Amino acid sequence: MVVVDLNEEGANRVAAEIRKSGGAAEALKANVGNPPEIESMVKFAVDKFGHLDILHNNAIRLYTGRIGEMTLENWRKSVDIGLTSYWYATRCALNVMVPRGNGAIVNTASVSGLAAHYGLGAYNAIKAGVINLTRATAIEYARKGIRCNAVCPGSILTPPIVKSRNASPELAARMVQAIPMGRYGEPNEIANVVLFLVSEESSYVNGTCIVADGGLMAHTGFPSLTGAGPDW
Repeated sequence: MVVVDLNEEGANRVAAEIRKSGGAAEALKANVGNPPEIESMVKFAVDKFGHLDILHNNAIRLYTGRIGEMTLENWRKSVDIGLTSYWYATRCALNVMVPRGNGAIVNTASVSGLAAHYGLGAYNAIKAGVINLTRATAIEYARKGIRCNAVCPGSILTPPIVKSRNASPELAARMVQAIPMGRYGEPNEIANVVLFLVSEESSYVNGTCIVADGGLMAHTGFPSLTGAGPDW
């Protein structure tokens, strides 16, 4: 496994944890906003391990603001990191996977690609794009032995969410109240979905998006018409 991150220290830490548990892993610092670094990332994996079986695209650059107020520069940066990098990494990976007739690609999308938030228009558009990029890749390469799926997380306790929760406990409480399970998700819960999607256990799963959000998207968002609620 090659752990690629802009945060070199973080990549090294994860690779070390994998090796400690008995796996083989290398760390690589790369900026997926720079296409040549994506090319180098794939080449590094092939040079180290001889082939490429799995690609997990997981990157974002978040800019907030209403659609009519966002700058062109910030929109483009968002799309470059959150969508174009997924496409280009997929393109580079397919060049290696297709000749072997085997490969699994997983894209991190979001529930934000299935519905919209106020003030997160760019993020919503990017994640919706990731979902359909996933579908397009899946149908075009299925008969080449390649599967492509996406995971759509809800609110997960990644470092930015933890920081937001700590900075605004009242907002965090409202977020938790909106989730039927009554809690944030843990990163390992999403990692397990990704693991399923790249494993042989999901060998007939292709072109789909698995939602892992504690039931958030199962609710219409309307207030209770009968007085029934999540706590009873």
